[in-house]
Amino acid sequence: MDSVQAFQDHVDDLTDLELAVLLSLVAQHHCMVVAGDDLLDDLASELALIVRDMFNLSYIILDRDDLQSVDAFGAAILDEDNNDPDEPENDADASLGKVRISFLVFDSRSKHFQPAMLNSQLAAVDFRYPSSSLLEGAKLDTRKVVNVVIAKGFNFAHEDVQIQALELIRKRRIYSRTTVHPAPNVFLLLPLVAASSKHIRLIKHLNDRIFISHSHSPEDGFPNLEELDEIGHSEDHDSSYSYSRSPSARRQEMIASRRIDAKLIQQLRAQGQATTITPEIRRYLQDVVAFLRMERGVDDGVSPYATTLFLALAKYLAPFHGIDYVTPSLVALAAKKVYPHRIIMATPSRERSTQYGTDLSLAHDLVIDLDQDKVIQAVLDTVECPV
Repeated sequence: MDSVQAFQDHVDDLTDLELAVLLSLVAQHHCMVVAGDDLLDDLASELALIVRDMFNLSYIILDRDDLQSVDAFGAAILDEDNNDPDEPENDADASLGKVRISFLVFDSRSKHFQPAMLNSQLAAVDFRYPSSSLLEGAKLDTRKVVNVVIAKGFNFAHEDVQIQALELIRKRRIYSRTTVHPAPNVFLLLPLVAASSKHIRLIKHLNDRIFISHSHSPEDGFPNLEELDEIGHSEDHDSSYSYSRSPSARRQEMIASRRIDAKLIQQLRAQGQATTITPEIRRYLQDVVAFLRMERGVDDGVSPYATTLFLALAKYLAPFHGIDYVTPSLVALAAKKVYPHRIIMATPSRERSTQYGTDLSLAHDLVIDLDQDKVIQAVLDTVECPV
């Protein structure tokens, strides 16, 4: 576990986006990122650099045009690179063209069974492989799904595309016109949503499958993009000095120093799954769930599957903090990541207090200023925290 210890010593150096992607890879679930409308392009580029440089994964960035039909979506997320060489015909294959069909017949004179050729139409059947010219027109489609799908404005995706994405998440496969393409063992969907349109929700079951949501603030910037720009700008200044290294070499050195390999991710996953949660902390977590369901202004979204992910995130957060047990602060942090994109705020007519006599205008004044973050914080302030 030396690599885990080294990681914990430098975990504070990771950005919020890097931590969100790493948590998703450790938990093997998916992450929604919300940002300002004018930041989506830079956000997509930043995430692409993170998954490529830090985790050495393939990716694709999808625009809204790629999300309007199932065919366009399916074609976009398949990796065009086909490195599988054509298998040469070996001796065993060639010998199939020389198969002779025979059976034993009884010779009445010698009183023994003798081999004889089958005298029928089967004897004329050609069992050889078709010619190479025929095979060239019938090659298998061996494209594979990329590791990470970065989809800008995914909440505007056509419903059929969202259903296809849900199928890809659940069944880990996608269909084309000719074959079935399996998803890789490491697969991550990163839907990007503009802050002004976050009220436009994904379809219910797909939204519930999204592990966590992260709001990216403009103040956090895009460190990987900025570093890449600085290296590019320094090329002209450094080229006049004989002792300067090439920007590509400096970039590769920086990438190597920040690389997180699959072994470390597996170790973090194992430690998270083995994290201890006491009965008191488990009761605290369940109380948070119960209070969220009963909180004023909440219409829906606190599902049983969300509770499962809530518990999982609280446990996976422990190794990131160098501990092997869940604390109340980790439960609170997990709640702020698991529920914001799930909770559906009630309209005044559906606010539950109206069933007990609350005036509709008063209910309107209550819910008009509420949002998911305020509801979660109110519950965390209300539920008694275990000592």
